[in-house]
Amino acid sequence: MSLKPNRFRTGAIIWLLAVGAAFAASDDEFKSANQLYDAGKFTEAAAAYARIEPKTAHVYYNLGNAHFREGKLGLAILDYERARRLAPRDPDILANLKFAEQRADVDDVNAPPRAWQRYLHSIITSRTSTEWAVYELSALWLTILAMGMWLYIPRLRTGLLVIVVVGSVGFAASVFALGREVIAGGSAPSAVIVAKETDARFAPVADATVHFKVVEGTRVIVREDRGQWLLVERADGEQGWVRSDTLERVAVRS
Repeated sequence: MSLKPNRFRTGAIIWLLAVGAAFAASDDEFKSANQLYDAGKFTEAAAAYARIEPKTAHVYYNLGNAHFREGKLGLAILDYERARRLAPRDPDILANLKFAEQRADVDDVNAPPRAWQRYLHSIITSRTSTEWAVYELSALWLTILAMGMWLYIPRLRTGLLVIVVVGSVGFAASVFALGREVIAGGSAPSAVIVAKETDARFAPVADATVHFKVVEGTRVIVREDRGQWLLVERADGEQGWVRSDTLERVAVRS
């Protein structure tokens, strides 16, 4: 009877040691990649950062820095965007992302055309999907609790009604933001053009008429996937078909 707990403890210890060893190995790889970067070996540093698993915001950030120093602005913007998804309020990530977009001359084309759209986008992207989910559940439980207390404590009904209204608004806002980040992101994933320049065509064939040019670093949304061809949409709403090998999807691979 006493063997089962011992086996459980032994298994747990082995698992913890394995996790610790994995994190130690990742830390060593990160330091080695940093040394390559500091030595000016940016291509080797980028390859070293790319091998690190799991990837954190810091790894993506440094990978973006290495690609930026290589002159690969599309990949740099892609990496900074992935880092921002994991740490959306990190000032260094946000600053480097903006600087890379300015250097690639895509900061205007990547921004929504209307001021209210830019403001809404900045609010939604200021939190991770996990944070929005926590806000959603918290607002829901706060609303339910206040409604229950409203039924049994008549003298507090005015204050509780305010809490119900605020909680309901917060819940609705969180649901909307989470839907934009998770549901919309799953059905229409974000991507970044990594080719120097590519043609967005009216149809998914090589000889179709060119609708507009898409340059390196442009952020797009994938609306339809036909294998070698993808229907993408820019921030201004313009759509066109591009070859799938000209872009990389932003979806974080942690």
